[in-house]
Amino acid sequence: MTSRQVSALLITAAIWGGSFLYIRVLVDAGTEATGVAAIRAAVGAVTLLPFAYFSCRLLPRDTRTWLAIFALGILNFAAPWTLIALGQEHIPSGVASIVNSALPFWTAIFTVLLVRSERLGTVQVVGLLVGFSGVVALLGSDLGDLRGDAARGIGFMLVSTALYGLASVIIRRWLTHVTPVALTIGQVGFASLFLVPISFAANAYDDAEFGIAEVSSGLALGALSSGIAVILFMWLIAQVGAVRASVVTYLMPPIGVFLGWAVLSEPIGWNLVAGLVLIASGVALVQGLPGLGPRLRVRPAPAVQSPSEPRQPVAPRE
Repeated sequence: MTSRQVSALLITAAIWGGSFLYIRVLVDAGTEATGVAAIRAAVGAVTLLPFAYFSCRLLPRDTRTWLAIFALGILNFAAPWTLIALGQEHIPSGVASIVNSALPFWTAIFTVLLVRSERLGTVQVVGLLVGFSGVVALLGSDLGDLRGDAARGIGFMLVSTALYGLASVIIRRWLTHVTPVALTIGQVGFASLFLVPISFAANAYDDAEFGIAEVSSGLALGALSSGIAVILFMWLIAQVGAVRASVVTYLMPPIGVFLGWAVLSEPIGWNLVAGLVLIASGVALVQGLPGLGPRLRVRPAPAVQSPSEPRQPVAPRE
């Protein structure tokens, strides 16, 4: 990778790793979960408007595809973003960033369920077990109390990553004819149209106190995490391929843990370190890194696609 590509990778990882810090700041300020999700969706949609204008020729023309993108906007953005904010009401931002990296586990599971020709090999099964043990380690002292704050927070995070994983497989299986730019703009746009009225109807901002830190976090969460970072990642995939670009999955949790410790004074205990190592190892096994076994692949359904349009990559979620 060139220095420019490495820079893009590191910037993307830093932005997405920092998103959990931004969410925590908004949650601590009294913003309800739907309000946090609405902020990132609305600001993200506005940030992506210029890209939508210059990419209008790449947008779908049929109603059926737009209905699918609308549904994905709820499944892949609105619901997970709300659940992540709910989770961070109960767990530190560092823990949330680690649990978020469980996305490849769900992707592998839903791939097997929805693409019947695919199977999990022994290495992938071991990876799932190792990753699950990492989630157990994160529970720490709450392991015996499944109604505790840590269990609730991790539960919300796991459901959000499950939705991400399901959406990823749906996109790879049935929507490869839609360009990455169109998918991103459409989903974020529909998510904002769905979340903004709900957040006001739910009085999500009534108890919130917004200062410089909160406004800056909202802008960073929307403009950077849900806008610029997505564009950077798509550029990176075009430059080095989806496999190399997916290294960002491994960089996000350490950045999230570090920022939580440095900015919010979140403690780093044995369970946090153990969970980070185990989940990262499990992800490596499931994804099939070189020397660790075959990579699980998806065979997409045939679709009419221009030779100039790349297959749809799915970015790591945050």
